[in-house]
Amino acid sequence: MIDKKTLSILERRGRIGFIGLGNMGSAIAMRLMKPKIDGLPLMVYDPDNIKMAPFAEEGAIAAESASELGKSCDLIFACLPTSAVTETVLFGDEGIAGDLKRGQIFVDMTSGDPALSRDQAARLAKASVIFVDAPVSGGPRGAREGTIAIMVGGEDKIYEQILPILKGISSNVFHAGPVGAGHALKAGNNLLNLICRMASFEVVSLLINAGVDAERAVDILQKSSGRNYATEITLPDNILSGKMHQGFSMALMEKDAGLALGMATGLAQTMPLGEVAFAELQDAMRMHGDAADMSLVALEYEAKTGARIRPK
Repeated sequence: MIDKKTLSILERRGRIGFIGLGNMGSAIAMRLMKPKIDGLPLMVYDPDNIKMAPFAEEGAIAAESASELGKSCDLIFACLPTSAVTETVLFGDEGIAGDLKRGQIFVDMTSGDPALSRDQAARLAKASVIFVDAPVSGGPRGAREGTIAIMVGGEDKIYEQILPILKGISSNVFHAGPVGAGHALKAGNNLLNLICRMASFEVVSLLINAGVDAERAVDILQKSSGRNYATEITLPDNILSGKMHQGFSMALMEKDAGLALGMATGLAQTMPLGEVAFAELQDAMRMHGDAADMSLVALEYEAKTGARIRPK
């Protein structure tokens, strides 16, 4: 049960902090700048001071350390590369868990491991600190436009209390279930995204080889029953435009899809389509490197099929 002191903090909210200002984190955090919650400026922290500069220029407080932020904010958001990084931020040698007080809320927007999230939540709960997992989907563009999906795992009452703030980030906020459910959903979503992406590249390559113009093929598919995120966003915005940059690395996709496949292994469920798509991703990583943008997966299909997906 949530005690009265915790509810009081939730109701008045207090200062909001944000840790992790990468591609997604910076876009999400900027949504919290407008308007200032309860008249208090947002506090931000990232090990890279350059990433904090635009926020300071807009009136945010740039914390000197994660510890300072942890001591100063009642509601803390974090958007980090992996659950292992979240573990370090919370429980590492310079972790903030010891700085957090009763009733503070830590919202992990990392695409994380649901099992580790539940463990982190249990450890924080010993000090009456609340952990919520709230990963997002929709990319930096969706974050900037306020349309990303936010998948929240946490207690019903906590979800209701932080919902107004989450709505300031995006209009698409969903309560997935208890702690860990948000991270489970995000992992499953990204595996499905990977499967749809690989299938879309494969079929578009087929259509190009059959004499259909690439842009025309994607436009018609997007209006048909085969439409998906790849036909709506990935292909037109990042591939057919020639930009070849989405802002999401192959390594991050491998991590998320791997989490989903790991969940399936634990549940003794076979995932044949997921495993094929995962193997195709790893082929692309061997060719282009872990840090390569996911858009470059299209080059693998060009090489395998001889179909030119990008503009000539």
